[in-house]
Amino acid sequence: MKNILFLFLILYTVVYGGFFFSDKKKLTEHKYPLMDVPYEKSEALNLLNEIREAMGMNTLVHNDQLEAAAQAHADYIVRNNIASHDEIPGLPGFTGKTPADRAMHAGYLSTQVIENLSAHNADAKTSIDGLFSAIYHRFGFLDTGIDEVGVGVTQNPSDSNENAFVYLMGNAQVNALCAEPSFKGYGRYVYGVCKDHEHRISQKKFIKAKNSNKWLNPKVVLYPYDGQNDVPPAFYEETPDPLPDYDVSGFPVSVVFNDHFFSKVKLLSFSLYEAEKKVKHVRLLTHESDPNGRLTAFQFALLPLERLKYDTSYQAEVVYMEKDRKKTIRWQFHTRVPNERLVKVKQRETTITMQEGESILVYLVPQNGHDVPKHVVFPENANVTFIDNNTLRIHVFPGTVKNFDIESDRYTIHIVVKNSH
Repeated sequence: MKNILFLFLILYTVVYGGFFFSDKKKLTEHKYPLMDVPYEKSEALNLLNEIREAMGMNTLVHNDQLEAAAQAHADYIVRNNIASHDEIPGLPGFTGKTPADRAMHAGYLSTQVIENLSAHNADAKTSIDGLFSAIYHRFGFLDTGIDEVGVGVTQNPSDSNENAFVYLMGNAQVNALCAEPSFKGYGRYVYGVCKDHEHRISQKKFIKAKNSNKWLNPKVVLYPYDGQNDVPPAFYEETPDPLPDYDVSGFPVSVVFNDHFFSKVKLLSFSLYEAEKKVKHVRLLTHESDPNGRLTAFQFALLPLERLKYDTSYQAEVVYMEKDRKKTIRWQFHTRVPNERLVKVKQRETTITMQEGESILVYLVPQNGHDVPKHVVFPENANVTFIDNNTLRIHVFPGTVKNFDIESDRYTIHIVVKNSH
């Protein structure tokens, strides 16, 4: 460890949501309903804390400065239609190039922040689900050192699909150290941590502040957590992308070894099972194999290369060495259970019969890692929305639509509507 300067990773990643459709005669875009923005902002924080609490982690306290910075960036994203962590000077709403710059502009004193954001969401749950399916975002949310957060939510009232959720997280004790007088004593110190980059902090006090929350959190952080239900079955893409050669894959399973309790860890194996059958097509992401260099030596992710199944129980197993002792952790989770009749489609052309008033889910089962339908078209009066990029919800209101087709670059689905009388 160097005497003076520490180097820190400021993590910020972005994930996108939203689906676009077109009518054969007139180009249309599926519109989400207008959100109750104050409610969704509160709900986003509640959902995040519910997950952390269910995992035995400390919950995150609201911080006014972090919220102001997050809200300003959400406004910037929607106003300029640019979903990025970096802002461009001169554009409307610019408050700082980086998340740390924007936090300090809002009055936060520490540069040590983590930002997650998502764009084009139906609501807070869609945002949180999407960010937890994206492994880099997930690790940001599950950081063991943070204890405060600000959430910003913006939606364009004239275009409901143009919206943004921004989450800016920090450590209250580190931030408080930046309000103290600069360290002038003897011994090691750090700088570059505060808004005033020359501000010095005693290394001992800084390490204590950085670790102030870690001891409150589990020794090993597992996600999906043991016993979790309603786990989405798929992962698509994030920026940066941990699976750049796949457009669709399975929901990642991850483990974080809390570095407050571990000085070193050696992973021996990481496996996923459906019942007693081992899932074979997986990719293990480690500090060494991560194509984007984001993972630490204490973070591991198992990426199934095929979508997980709906309404299915999975078991995960991690075997590792700790202080020359072999240890094993096993846990289970259950994927999302469809509320409507689920129709699986594997053929390129198929016919589905529905009753008036019925709602169904049509799951276009991916045949490979790039099998994601694009350019989906259907009649303008058909009630078709997407649950994810391969799952459509179709609802037939009585008397509104007769037989119709849904077409994409890969699929043709003939919907036959039967009168319920």
